[in-house]
Amino acid sequence: MKLTFLGTGTSYGVPYIGCDCPVCRSKDPRNKRLRCSILVEAGPLEGENHPTPRTRLLVDTTPDLRQQLLRANVANLTAVLWTHAHNDHIIGLDDIRPLCDRTGYIDGYGSADTLAHLKKVFEYIFEQGRDHGGFPRMTEHPIAPRQTLPLGDIHAKPIPILHGRREIFAYKFMSGGRTLVYATDCSAIPDASWSLMQNADVLVLDALRRKEHPTHFSVDQAVHAVSRLRPGRAFFTHIAHDLDHVATNAGLPEGVELAYDGLSIEV
Repeated sequence: MKLTFLGTGTSYGVPYIGCDCPVCRSKDPRNKRLRCSILVEAGPLEGENHPTPRTRLLVDTTPDLRQQLLRANVANLTAVLWTHAHNDHIIGLDDIRPLCDRTGYIDGYGSADTLAHLKKVFEYIFEQGRDHGGFPRMTEHPIAPRQTLPLGDIHAKPIPILHGRREIFAYKFMSGGRTLVYATDCSAIPDASWSLMQNADVLVLDALRRKEHPTHFSVDQAVHAVSRLRPGRAFFTHIAHDLDHVATNAGLPEGVELAYDGLSIEV
C-alpha cells in the first residue's frame, strides 16, 4: 500500500497570502503546503497485463486538486472519500472532470451529511445517466461510522473523530496485512475510536501549530495522541505557517515527523 501526501497545509495554504513570516518566505519546498489531501494506492501497476486495475483512493477534494493530481500524475481514481464538508476539503471537486471523461462515473463516499452538502454545492456532479463528457460524474455512497468498505485492493473504515464540536471521519485503510490511519482536522478522539486507531503501521494526524486551537490538535496534543495510539510511524499534517519543517522535526520524538507535499511512502 502506497501513501502520497498531495497537500499538507491548513485551510489558508502555506505561504499565507500577504504574510512575510520566515516560513512563508522560506525557500525550503517542504514549507510550501497545498490544502490537505492524500492518495492511497494498492494492487498491480499499469503495464503489468493484470485484469484488475490498480486501486487509487483520493481523500478529500481540495481547492488545489488540479495542481495536486497533475503533480502526482493521477490519471484515474477508484473512489473519492471525504472526511467532512468544509470548503478546504471539498471545493475542488469539479477538477475530477478529465478523469470522468476518461473512465466515466467515479464512486464517492462520505457521511450522509457530507454528501447532502456536496449535492447542494455540486448538484450537477451527482446527476446519473450522463453518457457524454464535459461534466464531473459521481455516484454517491453514504457510509456509516465503522462500516468496512471493500474498495478494490484496499478496505477502508470510517472512524468518528471530533473537529471542534463536529463529528467527522478519520479513515483506516487496510491492504496486504498493513494498516494506515488518516485523521486530519482532529481536535479530540472519542473513547470508542481509540482502539480502532491503535497500532497502525502508519498514522497520519492533525497537528496545526504549537499554540492550542479549538478545532485542531496542537503539536503537543498530537504527540500525546501518538504515544497512546502506538503506530509504527507517525506523520503530522494540516500544518499552518507557524511550523518550520526542519526546526519542528528536530524537536519531535523518534518515529514522528511532519509530512510534506509530494512525500510518498510504502506502508
